[in-house]
Formats: sequence, C-alpha cells, structure tokens
Amino acid sequence: MLIDADCHSAAGSHGIGVDELLRRLDAAGVEKAVCWPMVTYTRDIYPDNHAIYHGYRTHPDRIIPFCGVNPKLGVQQAREELKRCIEDYGVLGVKLNGARDSYYIDDPELSLPLVQTIAERGIALAFHCGANDFERTHPFRIASISDAFPNLRIMIVHMGGGAHPSMSNAAIDLAKRYPNWWLIDSEAGYRDVHRALQALGADRVCYGSDTPFVPMRFEWGIRQVVYQDLSAAERAMVFGNNIARLLGLGN
Repeated sequence: MLIDADCHSAAGSHGIGVDELLRRLDAAGVEKAVCWPMVTYTRDIYPDNHAIYHGYRTHPDRIIPFCGVNPKLGVQQAREELKRCIEDYGVLGVKLNGARDSYYIDDPELSLPLVQTIAERGIALAFHCGANDFERTHPFRIASISDAFPNLRIMIVHMGGGAHPSMSNAAIDLAKRYPNWWLIDSEAGYRDVHRALQALGADRVCYGSDTPFVPMRFEWGIRQVVYQDLSAAERAMVFGNNIARLLGLGN
C-alpha cells in the first residue's frame, strides 16, 4: 500500500482540490493520501475540512481524511469544528500547525484543550514541526504533550526540518523516548532521514510529499533514491505500511 502521509487540499482557489490531488497521486503511482487543510494563516479553514470530507466520501479508497482547526480563530469555535469533524466527518486524525497559525503548540489555553479532546477520542494528532518556526513548534513542546497524554499517537510532520537550522536531531532523539511518535519525512534532508532510520528503524519513518507546497512527483522520485538501500519490506513500511498501521487501515 503506497501512501503519501502529507498532502494538503482546499475548497477554493487558494490551493488544490481533491480532484487535482488525485491526478497528482496517479501521476506518481501512489494509491492513497493523508489529506488535511491548507490552514492558511487566520483564514476560515472550515470549508477545507468539508471539502476533504466530500473528497473522502467520493473516493474512500484514495483519501485518508484529517481535519485542521485553528484556535486563533477562537478556541470554542475550534472545539466545535473538531467535534463536527470527528462525529460527522469521521476523520482519522487532526493536524495542528502552530507555525502558520502563530501559536505555541503546547499553549495551555489555545492548544491543549484541543489536544485533550483528540486524545479522549483516540484519533491521531499531526503536528507541523519545522525549523521555520523554531520556538512555537520545537520537538520539546511535543514531548511535553506526550508526557501529558502518553497514549496519543503523534505524527511529527517535517521531523523538525523544512528550514535551517534543522531541529531533526532533537526530533529523532526525543522520538527514541516516545514510541507513539512517527516521523514524516516531508521536506527533511536526506542525512536527517538516514539518521532517523538508524536511530529508530524503518517502522517509525513515513514518506510524505507536502503537496502542493512541493511537487509530488519530484519528491516521490527523490525519496526512491533516499530509501534505495532499504530492503523491500522496509521500503514498504516507509512508503505506506507504517501509516496504515498507525491509522488502523487494512492492507
């Protein structure tokens, strides 16, 4: 099962829709995509959540639905949208992006009320963790969340990379302590990816393209080289089986 673990979709002209995402998946030869909203600054992202839900209903064999919420638009509003996405849309996880939405991901008033709901519902939580916002998204903040919610399954998107200086070493070191962390390789440097493989094994690293911010076919091709020395079984883990196991998807 080939799965791209980092794809964004939007309802309007500010990003790509599900149909365009599927076209790019087909061009790369990838079967499924974890799909979450563009989450563009303070814009109302809720139409994107609904568009992803519609895409999932139309293509349940291709779209793995996540939602996004932005507490800077109002914590109560975000909690209501989160409830809607879980109960009505059936999302398998939630993406929180403190970098783009300008909040600390462990903020006790903005973020943790949402994290608590996610943990109570037993779904996965994805964090943008990138050096483009060193302070707000640092891996040590995710570690504090895991300490408070030890059963929460967490996806570390960009694994601390995506800019310079990279925080990938911190993400990798902390991931050794937290078995419920999975590192998503999107926009991470190949040296950092190799360090993650050596430290954690192939069952804790997942391929993601960060579409449409990165051309999907380019990223797919690059990762074939990055992972060329893995065994066939290990490549299968990285390119889809790990995410399938994390989200409880059948092979």
